[in-house]
Amino acid sequence: MTTDPAGSDLVPLGDGGVLAGVDPGTGAAYAIKPLPGRLDRRTRAEVEAELRTVSRLAGRAPLLAAEGLRDLGDGRQGVRMELCSQSLTELVAAFGPMSVDDAVALGAALADALAALHGAGLCHGGVSPGNVLFRDSGEPVLADAGAALRRAFPAPAGRLLDAGAPETLRDGVMDERSDLYGLGAVLHLALTGKGPHAAAPGESDDDRLLRALTEAAPPVRRDDLPPDLAALVLELLARDPADRPPDAAAVRARLGGAGQPPAPRPAGAPLLVFAPGPQSRRRVHLGVAALLAVAAVAGLLFWVNRPRDLDMPAAVPPPAGSSAPTAAPSRPAMLLELADPTDRGDVVDLAWRSSQPLTYAIVLAPEGLPARPILAGRATTYSVEVDPVRKYCFLVQGTNGVDIVSTAPKPIRGAVCRQ
Repeated sequence: MTTDPAGSDLVPLGDGGVLAGVDPGTGAAYAIKPLPGRLDRRTRAEVEAELRTVSRLAGRAPLLAAEGLRDLGDGRQGVRMELCSQSLTELVAAFGPMSVDDAVALGAALADALAALHGAGLCHGGVSPGNVLFRDSGEPVLADAGAALRRAFPAPAGRLLDAGAPETLRDGVMDERSDLYGLGAVLHLALTGKGPHAAAPGESDDDRLLRALTEAAPPVRRDDLPPDLAALVLELLARDPADRPPDAAAVRARLGGAGQPPAPRPAGAPLLVFAPGPQSRRRVHLGVAALLAVAAVAGLLFWVNRPRDLDMPAAVPPPAGSSAPTAAPSRPAMLLELADPTDRGDVVDLAWRSSQPLTYAIVLAPEGLPARPILAGRATTYSVEVDPVRKYCFLVQGTNGVDIVSTAPKPIRGAVCRQ
């Protein structure tokens, strides 16, 4: 397990490489995004200057400030920031497309964030659904702003296909107009549940890339969509940057008149999100401290692995000093069930179901090694890389921000699990 030099153990947040920890002094949860490599002195100065600008702007725009670069003690560098509850990608996967009103409100918030960045002479460089995050209060913020890191560590085209502008995919261009394309991709996902160039069944990344470079984005189709909003999304997704709106402020103004927008929201007010249908209204509120308690940050997990008997915890206590609530027996029971794992050699596929939407953590206990927690967010499936010859036990824990529930452990390869 990686340890932050500040003294906190770090655990992975899903499979994106981000790590999570709890500050031992304050009990506050945070995330660290490790960098793919070391930065030279000049690039580090550029990155830190961008981070300082973003932190200054975050006081008046929905941007996620970062606390600067830090050495992780294992030869890596990373960017530390506030830990948010989930991304737009996870939210839509759990609840489906947003209502039109909420998509308009989200788009307006992101346009405000981009207008602030562009006004300060910065571009985001990677606007995508994965960089649209929600605080545990429900407030949306745009994360990972800044092009210096992206220029230092260019991402392969395959990782940019969900929201990358054609000029970014083709030439690596990152500017204000490519940010607007990313905003269009975010709105397309929020309104339809799919990105503008979502992979077709059996389609390779090369074919998908060719389609993104040569074909127009598909229009957003739903019965309750105002024509002016549909037109705006298509303009944002125009292949030619000159055909996109002139700037983020213009987009913000048009969103203010799109269809039937919600009443004005105070700065920092939470965004309410919906699954399809008026009865499914749900505020995004997960309880970050409880989420981290599930993942057992700060070394609170303790297993004894024997060759034929792998211990699994019945429940994980919250970190010392945190305000994470524990399960309340008087509340209605939450049901969480883990299906039998599918062993594919070096990968194990896990799937589970629950009686209500939760935030999940997977615990895998390998024979003879320390158990490892992995935060899975709102997903209900996960593929875990494993040693193809070692025995394992798995369980899943979930939280609704108040209570914590755990599945029974499931073995593979003849492991005997004890809870």
